[in-house]
Amino acid sequence: MFGQLRYLISESFRGWKQHRTVILPSLLTIFLCSLLLASSLTVLGAVFRVLSAEGTLYTVEAFLPENVGADSVAVIKSRMEHFRGIETVEFVSADSALADFRRHFPGEMLDLVDDNPIPPFFRMTLVKESRNPADLEEIVSAISREGFFDEVQAPVDWATRVSEWKFRMVFWPVCLSLLLLVTLSLIICNSVRLSLLSRRLLVENMKYAGGSPFFIEFPFVLEGMMQGLVGSGLAVVLLLAVVKSVAQAIPLVAANIGGLGNLLCLVVLMVTLVSAYFSYRTVQDFLLAKRNERD
Repeated sequence: MFGQLRYLISESFRGWKQHRTVILPSLLTIFLCSLLLASSLTVLGAVFRVLSAEGTLYTVEAFLPENVGADSVAVIKSRMEHFRGIETVEFVSADSALADFRRHFPGEMLDLVDDNPIPPFFRMTLVKESRNPADLEEIVSAISREGFFDEVQAPVDWATRVSEWKFRMVFWPVCLSLLLLVTLSLIICNSVRLSLLSRRLLVENMKYAGGSPFFIEFPFVLEGMMQGLVGSGLAVVLLLAVVKSVAQAIPLVAANIGGLGNLLCLVVLMVTLVSAYFSYRTVQDFLLAKRNERD
């Protein structure tokens, strides 16, 4: 049994050497398609990360006058908690706002001023039903008309852009990924079919000699698996090197590439399994066609 398995494995590698004019173009195409597939899924992962943070866009910050008293703060907070469309209300004092600013920005930005330039404010989040650009803009306008605040702001423009592009940001990467999977399947089928045609006499002799379907199919399936593994593996290594280079130059990218390794491993596994499956199907169809010809 082990002797036969060693023979089948060696036959797969022999096929790579003897039919390299067919294998190498197929391997290069698998590499390019896998690179595009991995890039598309990486972009899709980034899109989902952005969409998961979409809720933070529906936050309103209302800045109070610097001399507002504690009693007034309590009254205003109670009023905002009962405001239509508001889910949570958080009061941020001037000292807390300054400490938060220093954590996120260099202190040199505040060296030019003597006092704390950041006034106290309320940070309010919207209920889920109101998390859309139209309601956000309406709530900002309504809060501004209350007259309690010096300024009311919210990222309405960003919320509008994300809302408008949400469908396209998900739809096109998904379509591209599916198209690339179909393309990979066709490439693998064509490569295995050409390899079968070039070794047609060998396959037929093995069949006539009583070779089992496993004995005939295994070298071609292993050959297809190796094409998928090598092609997608090289593509993933290249993409990972590019992403890490970009992450070193742009800290924002470095902070948002968590889980990329698992995603790229999934791409390699997926391409390898697709290669194995369609190699198996191609050999099956070939043997079935030959059986029908004899009948």
